[in-house]
Amino acid sequence: MILAALALLSLSGPARAGDDPGDGLDENTVSGTPAPIAPMPNPPVAAPTADPADTPPDLPPALVPEDPNAAYPRLSVQAAEILHLDVAFADRCRRAIEFIYARKYKEAKRSLDLLSVDYPTTGIGPAGLAVIYQALMFENFDYRYEKQYEEASDLAFRQIAEGQKITGNEAIEWFLRAGMEGIAGIHKMRRGEYLAALAEGLAAVNSLAEAKAAAPDFVDPRLGDGMYMYWRTVISRQTALLPDGPDEREAGKALMKQVESEGVLLGPAATLALTYSFIEEHDLKNALARTMYGRLKYPDNVINNMTAGRVLTSMRHYDEAAGMYKAVLTAAPDNQRAHYFLGVVYSRQAKFPEAEAEFTTYTAFAEPPPAAQGAAWYRLGLLYVRQGRTAEARTAYEKAVSIGHNEAARKALGTL
Repeated sequence: MILAALALLSLSGPARAGDDPGDGLDENTVSGTPAPIAPMPNPPVAAPTADPADTPPDLPPALVPEDPNAAYPRLSVQAAEILHLDVAFADRCRRAIEFIYARKYKEAKRSLDLLSVDYPTTGIGPAGLAVIYQALMFENFDYRYEKQYEEASDLAFRQIAEGQKITGNEAIEWFLRAGMEGIAGIHKMRRGEYLAALAEGLAAVNSLAEAKAAAPDFVDPRLGDGMYMYWRTVISRQTALLPDGPDEREAGKALMKQVESEGVLLGPAATLALTYSFIEEHDLKNALARTMYGRLKYPDNVINNMTAGRVLTSMRHYDEAAGMYKAVLTAAPDNQRAHYFLGVVYSRQAKFPEAEAEFTTYTAFAEPPPAAQGAAWYRLGLLYVRQGRTAEARTAYEKAVSIGHNEAARKALGTL
């Protein structure tokens, strides 16, 4: 349950070399095609969602306030009824999920540890911990917690298998198993291992089918179906190893939207999953609307705010984009990737000292993958060229090539 929810926060295309000197939004597409840069409004305007009349029509209804006199939140009661669970257990699971969405990882871990003690065969504890490690890695677009994620994932699979030997709780057990398989597929897709990712995705779809059979009214598994349909279509069109098949992108998004509106566990995850689908399609208006909707309840969610900043950058709303990255650093002062994207924003604004400081900060970190390091050095080289600092540009390009095998930097060296 927890795994399926937050695995979606890790969704992206493979980490790319960052050769695009624009906003880098193509790093979150499988196709890798840079998003078209919107023309600069004249005069500049606020973020597009400021005008309610300009909001895309398919957003879910406004957040429903809870009854302060109810013993349990409405969604906890619904989850218990649909999944045939004790309502106290369902509520504790939902609270742990909420902590992760809200980026309260310490509180989430405490909740998960207690759930592991009280329900040792559910896999809840290690599954949730695996999600936290994945979220931390995606916040920085790195793989620094890969070992911890794999250990937690292996333990969760073992505990779920033990639980499935006992009659009862079939729906939640299959749902957890699907979540674990789904996050494994997402992790492999980030690594560019498309075929292995699709194999994990197919296993997750099969597990979701078992969960739906055990709880026919459970809407949330349809998010996994929708994601698989959408991304299988996208991925199959990028490799000759897979037949194209029918285009199921719209049908996949329709399922995601249903969970966004009706899900008892995965509504916020569906919102972010849709955001990345719109980014894949370069539908920036809908992508931004989804991130703004997500901020209503989870203003400190780093992944959502980082995504919003990148979309705003591509739409040329630079001040708003910088504000998003600063919000990231307020919620997570040790975040590294926000410095990289602040450098992108300042570069687009021709704020050369500020941009240089942010890129230099990012290149000093040891954790970013080589491709990301190379991209930062490449952007520093571009910055130096714009200022006529040719010798420094050459050094930056050379580091981009030697560290990250950055092809754009290699080509740029030939122009100096």
